[in-house]
Amino acid sequence: MRETSRVQVLEPVREQRAIEMPVFGSLLGTMRGARAFWPLIPLAAPGVATISLRGETSALALAAFSALVVLALLIPAVVWWLRRSIPWKALAELAGKSPFSELSLPPEGLFSVGRKMYFALPDAGWAEARLPKAARLQLGAQRRIWLLGPDEQGRRFLQLPGLLWPYRVKTVPSLPEDAVRLDVVEQRIVPPEEDVVLIAHRQRIVRGIRALFAAGVVALGLLVAIQVVMIVEDVSRLQSGLVMMAIFWLVVLIVGYDAAKGMLKPLPRGKWSELVAVPYGPPRLGASGLATIGCRIQWPDGRWSDALLSKVDPALAANVFGTQRLWVVGEAFRGATTFAGVPGHAVLGRVRFN
Repeated sequence: MRETSRVQVLEPVREQRAIEMPVFGSLLGTMRGARAFWPLIPLAAPGVATISLRGETSALALAAFSALVVLALLIPAVVWWLRRSIPWKALAELAGKSPFSELSLPPEGLFSVGRKMYFALPDAGWAEARLPKAARLQLGAQRRIWLLGPDEQGRRFLQLPGLLWPYRVKTVPSLPEDAVRLDVVEQRIVPPEEDVVLIAHRQRIVRGIRALFAAGVVALGLLVAIQVVMIVEDVSRLQSGLVMMAIFWLVVLIVGYDAAKGMLKPLPRGKWSELVAVPYGPPRLGASGLATIGCRIQWPDGRWSDALLSKVDPALAANVFGTQRLWVVGEAFRGATTFAGVPGHAVLGRVRFN
């Protein structure tokens, strides 16, 4: 745990194996499991439809064409994802035997080229890390990172203070000629509507949610289109399998929207509210990689009540567990459901107060 600009965040402990960091070991196990099959989900609807339509010429052609289109779109996406994704097995093996090492960057020691950040490594060469906007902004203000590795193949991984998600680090011999030196940004607690790290992180979350819903709508549309073609040809050719798949995707969209609509709401304005939070136990991670943690909250008037953070960023749950502090975006009220995060960090989720 470290206090930065009056904000306590969870961080690795020096000389301690990386996997022993709270929640980090569970995250590694989860990401090596069910998450590896997620890229196959978009093929489910057209794939099942194609297999189930034996002998149905026109509908079968439409289903097969739909599957080929999805496959043509999916393969480049999977290739892109594999090139930039984390090798979770290698990371877990490295985390099981090696500790994170802290690296503080000098004021003039951080450079960027687009989404790539560059800084000098302690041994030799330069580190190249592709980071999302929120992480780049956080790094530019903090100038401090945690490095894991290298392993036998020279792979390194980067983790920012207060976060759990690792990023791949590539070693390059020299700094690119078009690299731009980043000026030092004053790190201080500002209202949520001025917190550029928080705003950028929320924008990325919203884009991800909308992309998932778009994929679900496309899958549902393909199934409905196939069934409509069959009914137009012969009203008696109603395929129960297609209907069940369409109903399944419709239910998934409805349930998913109900679960995600809170994250689509605008952030409250005002200030950050810091509350004492005593967890009932360590966070629980689901197959989706999201965490759930319950805790007791002490209000400014001294009273206590329960709070639940369900299906949130594991970094948010880990910070609550490690620091016993909960930062609420805007004013906190009993009985409300609102946003929680960490000022100046790419951490955000929803909390419900009882």
